[in-house]
Amino acid sequence: MIALNLNPITGDLIFDDLPLGMDTEEGFCKSGLYHELIKRKAVNKIMPNHYLVDSVAFFDKEFQVTIRPVCYGFPFMLHLVDKNSEYYNALNDWNARTNIHMLNDSVKSLSDWLKESLNLETPDTTETDMMRWRFEWGRVSVSYEIKSFNHGIYIVWNIT
Repeated sequence: MIALNLNPITGDLIFDDLPLGMDTEEGFCKSGLYHELIKRKAVNKIMPNHYLVDSVAFFDKEFQVTIRPVCYGFPFMLHLVDKNSEYYNALNDWNARTNIHMLNDSVKSLSDWLKESLNLETPDTTETDMMRWRFEWGRVSVSYEIKSFNHGIYIVWNIT
């Protein structure tokens, strides 16, 4: 399993001692990290500008991580889904995936875990469906959205 480290003060992101640069798809695909992930067969392109790393250790949890390089004016983003969550287990069942009570509970518990793990202050935004911390470099959110019912931790840099 690949280890992920995030410095919430600087926004620096490290996968197994290799830095992840906030770059375009072309830059990402030329990076040492990308080549190491390819060598380990640990990354797959799942759609244009989206790369999936299926098994990543972030503190004491295992996540599925989607990397979206800078594209079409959208900023660089990571989307983390807790692989041991009720949400992850519901991904192939639309009725279970769209359970608002489950999603609200998951936002709360995942936000609490993230706050403790990264030693974060009170979120800048607190809503039932979203907790968000803002930094000079970008933002970290735990949320879901009600069109696709995608849910998880979103780390977004102010780089477009």
